[in-house]
Amino acid sequence: VSPPSCPPGRSYIRYSQICAQAVRAAMKPQYKAEAERAAVATVKTVKPKKE
Repeated sequence: VSPPSCPPGRSYIRYSQICAQAVRAAMKPQYKAEAERAAVATVKTVKPKKE
């Protein structure tokens, strides 16, 4: 189910990613590099140990 502000057929997560990309693209060059570095996310998954 999409929130009212989200176009039909898009998940909220994808919608927010598109909005964030648009905001970063509109930034001034001196702030753009820092924003793009912050946008890169690293995720580490850890499986629970079976006992």
